[in-house]
Amino acid sequence: MGLNLIAIAFAASNITAVPLADGCVAYPGYDNATSIAGPLRVVADSTGKEPDGFRFIPKFAIAVGGGSWGFMVIPTTENETAGAKETPFRCGNGTLQARLNVGIQGDRWQTLIAAGTPAESVFGFGLPDLPDPNYHLKIWYVRPYVLVKMLAVLNIWMLRANANTGLVYSHIVDGVVQPGVFLGAVNVTTWGFNYQNNTEAGEYYFVRLLGPNSNNLATGKPLNPGEFTGYIKITAA
Repeated sequence: MGLNLIAIAFAASNITAVPLADGCVAYPGYDNATSIAGPLRVVADSTGKEPDGFRFIPKFAIAVGGGSWGFMVIPTTENETAGAKETPFRCGNGTLQARLNVGIQGDRWQTLIAAGTPAESVFGFGLPDLPDPNYHLKIWYVRPYVLVKMLAVLNIWMLRANANTGLVYSHIVDGVVQPGVFLGAVNVTTWGFNYQNNTEAGEYYFVRLLGPNSNNLATGKPLNPGEFTGYIKITAA
């Protein structure tokens, strides 16, 4: 079931999202022989703040030596990752993946998803306590009085300048075509960036999809206190 974007856009006005072709074919650097696209770079975009252009890095929920799940986050300052090995990204098996150290299994390609409740559908990998951690690319809805987990399909989205011609472009902001390919789900490409300061993990921003029913549960407002909006942009590495 497709949902239209709400009239009031957060990161930019006058945005219409149209999904690209299924699989990896529309990602930058697609190889028809392998059906894989990459290497890719995944960065914050159009936040209007310092993190614009910063690349996503993994934050494991438990120690890397035994960790197999966590979040893809944005560091608060670019130099936090300046000397670190860049996380490899690709599109494989029809979905966005990151190559991560998952403990005793070593480096593995991990599928990236937006998962959790609609109010906290966070960008991550191997997230636990889902109906089936390997059952991704589905949408689960919240019915009245029943809390249901949501696995949001992570597709890349662009904007179609003229639906009749079939030409596909990047985001159009106030009538101006913007370069790039953007990550999203349920016809939404806007994400909320939330500041975290953790003794073990340090300072970073985790992101959540601002899709249907994503309002803050306590306040009813579209954004959490201190949260700001932006996009997740994918380019060739």
